Amino acid sequence: MVANAFTGGSASVAYGYETDFADHTSNVPSFTDTFGLQQKVSSLSLNTSRIDLNKLGQVEPSKFAYGQQQGALSMGFVYDDIQSYKLLKSIYGEPTVSSGTYTYPAAASGSIYTGTSGTSVSPSRTPSLSTRIQVNAGTNNILTRTLKGCVVNSMGISTTIGETVNGTIDMAFAKEDTADIAAATGTFVQQDASAINQPSTPYTFAHGSLKLGTGSSNAMTEVAEIQDVDVTFTTNNELLYGLGSHYAKTSFRKIFDIGGRFKTTFKDKYLLQHVIDQSRTENETINEDTSNVALELMFTNGNRSMKFEFGGVSLNDHSTSGIEPAEVIYEELNWKSKFSFVTVDTTA
Repeated sequence: MVANAFTGGSASVAYGYETDFADHTSNVPSFTDTFGLQQKVSSLSLNTSRIDLNKLGQVEPSKFAYGQQQGALSMGFVYDDIQSYKLLKSIYGEPTVSSGTYTYPAAASGSIYTGTSGTSVSPSRTPSLSTRIQVNAGTNNILTRTLKGCVVNSMGISTTIGETVNGTIDMAFAKEDTADIAAATGTFVQQDASAINQPSTPYTFAHGSLKLGTGSSNAMTEVAEIQDVDVTFTTNNELLYGLGSHYAKTSFRKIFDIGGRFKTTFKDKYLLQHVIDQSRTENETINEDTSNVALELMFTNGNRSMKFEFGGVSLNDHSTSGIEPAEVIYEELNWKSKFSFVTVDTTA
């Protein structure tokens, strides 16, 4: 008898934020949220940190011991207009909410145009979540994996001509203490089940805009003919272990890195000159002032929108391509930001 090969068509993924880090004893996450449309598990690994113990008089290992459990999960998805924004809590903490509009971080103040973040600080430990992955392998054979204490290491957003707004999220997780096999009846939660909050309409490249400001307050100019754009938020989260357990006890974050790149058609010297001016002044000294440099990336679906604002922006480098017969000349810039605000409007 040939065994069946199971596909993503018999799987489901959902997550929920935790009350207690990697601990479901008192409060079990709801597992009602999805990452977005077309979500997929790009990679999933679990490492027990095996220690090989050898012995005099033989060349084979004598015993094995096991250290800290370490897990990693990477997800891919398409940003939608009512679900995907909830992932921002995993890097910014709780938002400020007002009539269907969510602002991250909650204490956002200052201005992206003046380079002052004010009290716009993200939490020292980002909220953790649990992720449930199920595979329906038939009667009495439903595999449920519950990944506890998931903390986001990086979150990405990217899009290009003719595409949706695509997302990636890379997480470390602290604990997977069992892989459940249960009877089929009533245990497998279909991806489109009413118990799971369903994503709605995807954001697309065609309904996006990128603006750049390099001068006075609020002087933002749209960068025309963008070809592709991407942004990466990196929390540099690390799991923290303690004596007496091979599971992580908590997590902590290091420097919050925000950066990205965009590609556009070459029209004038504006972007190139800014890169030159940002790094050199008249007396040939390094100019570190990025206080009036800002970026705004926005996507819309009718009244709904997702706006990313980046302040204290450093345009790292400038590259040019296409200087050849009968080809379009493009310029590409990489950048890094000191801080950011995100505003999401979910009102229909």
